[in-house]
Order: sequence, then structure tokens, then C-alpha cells
Amino acid sequence: MPKAVIMAGGQGERFWPLTHKDFPKYRIKFDGKKSLFQETYRRLLKIYKKNDIYIVTTQPHMKMIGEELPLLDKTHIFIEPFRNNTCSAIYLSCALLRARFGEEEMVSFFPADHLIKNEALFKKTLQNAIHLASHKNNLVTIGIEPTFPAIGYGYIQKGKPMPGFSSLWQVARFVEKPNLKKANQYLREKKYLWNAGIFTWRLGVFMRAMERHCPDFSKGLNLKNLPASYGRWPNLSIDFALMEKADNIAVCSTRMDWCDMGSWDMLFEKSHKDAQNNHVEGFFYHKEMCDSLIVNQSPQPVVVLGVSNLLVIQTPRGTLICQKGRAEEAALLSKKL
Repeated sequence: MPKAVIMAGGQGERFWPLTHKDFPKYRIKFDGKKSLFQETYRRLLKIYKKNDIYIVTTQPHMKMIGEELPLLDKTHIFIEPFRNNTCSAIYLSCALLRARFGEEEMVSFFPADHLIKNEALFKKTLQNAIHLASHKNNLVTIGIEPTFPAIGYGYIQKGKPMPGFSSLWQVARFVEKPNLKKANQYLREKKYLWNAGIFTWRLGVFMRAMERHCPDFSKGLNLKNLPASYGRWPNLSIDFALMEKADNIAVCSTRMDWCDMGSWDMLFEKSHKDAQNNHVEGFFYHKEMCDSLIVNQSPQPVVVLGVSNLLVIQTPRGTLICQKGRAEEAALLSKKL
């Protein structure tokens, strides 16, 4: 049976002051009930059996994952010795799964902190990707048809369609986060997709591709001494290490309602709004406010009067006040504290 691996890690820097190293982004409760991590796990349970879902993370996150999923079987957690970017996390997971299940086993990787609302389309998209990867020697990624000129996402340019497969294309190239002019061009051309960071492949296909394009990982692999392996492996993203180099990459295009929740601005865009287009949480009072976000996780009240297009985030760690559209700048500014 196909396996799923949730990638849970990160320092929680982009949602200052709410997130930090002890409260990463995947713990945010977007609907006030379940965290992004819990929603990811719940969503996968509709597709996979519980015994086919795994987590890859580092030791500092183990306690938090235990709090998020207290009934999770600890043998289904792959523990990295230390953070070393996404290629190391994915390669370790594939090596451990190959040792258990063999090279023909199928695996898909999912970030822990994405927001996906159309779950029926998510399931169909994943099934399409798995269908291709099970029949062809392709590394398959998911691409989202863009709905606006996003500058916070990487893009994938579609190549030729995959014969005999629906909504699947060869990948012409990966594109870094563009400026607004380029993003508008990509939107008009309809040849570009947002890079969702979701991957599907057979284990043997992936391991052989890594041996060819990034041999440092296979040469340095020692499952009995992971700290030594990690000490020899380069700190690379999976896109840079493999996906941008390999010639057998395919992309499954989809229109599912997806968001990687990269900033407070994106959270506002995806949140439920009141009649004045505000989203508010916590202890607050506002009047004559519109098009704004208030999140208060402190016991002290927030009072807002006569403002628009504002982000106000208050926690015991600090307070963020900035114009909408500048949340990423504010996150960088917070590093100077």
C-alpha cells in the first residue's frame, strides 16, 4: 500500500510574534479547533490507512508532535539528528521506508502546515499523481493553477502533456519566486503552476535519481549512524538537489483550494471575514474598522478605531502592527530584536 510522510519542522519565523521555535507554524489553529498539522493528518486519513502514515521531524519537535497527535505510534516517526533542509528529510524517509518495504513501494510527501479546503479534489489529484508514478519511472510533483499573481510562491512551467494521463505534464523548468511583473506574465500565459511542495514516487525511482544527480547522499548513508550521515550530507532543498536537475519530473496540475500559509497576509486572504471584511480573534473591541486582521492571544484587550488594511497581532511575546501586504517585511524586521 502507498505510504504518506508528513514533513514537520521549521523555526516558525514568518508568523512572528505568534510562532517561534517552540511553537512552529504547523501548530496554528486556523479554525480555532484543529491545528494545521492535525488537519493535514486528518486529511490523509481519508486516503491512507493509519499504519501507512509517517512523520519526519527532528528531536526538538518530538514533544510538540506528541501533543498534536498523542495516539501516534512512535515507530511511525522518523527522527533527524538535526535540521538539514528538505532533501535530507526526504532522503532519510525514503531510505528507511525502502529498508522496510522495498524499492517498488510508493510514497508521497506532504508539508505539515498547508491549508487545503477542497479535499475531494485533493484526493483526486493525489490519485492521479500516484497512478502515473506507479506506471512510469517519473518523480511527480503537484502544481496548483494560479488564481492571482503570487510573488511568494515558486512556479513550475509545464512542458508536453504526459500521453495517456489526465492533468499530467512533463516539467519544462522550475522558477524561483518572481517579481510582480513576472507573476502577472505567468498568470496570463497559463503555462505556469504554483509549486505546492507535494511529491510522489516509487522509492527505487527516487533513490536511483539521487544517486545520479546528488550522489553525496547515497555515498554518505549509514542508517545505523545517522548523525554521521547528516554530517556528510549537504544542506539542500529537494528542489535544488534533485527536482531542478532530473529529466524524469512530471507535474500534476490541479485547481484545488491550496495555500502554504506563508504569512499573516495569506492567512487573512484565506480566513472567514465579517461584513466589513475583517477577521478577528481573541479579546478585542473595534469600531469603524475594515479590511483588517486582529489576532489577540494575550489576556489584555486590543481596541481598534477608524483603521483599514491593518494587521494587528498581539501575544505575550510581543505585538505586531503593520499594513496589509507588509507582513513578510515585518517578520524580517522582528529578527533584529
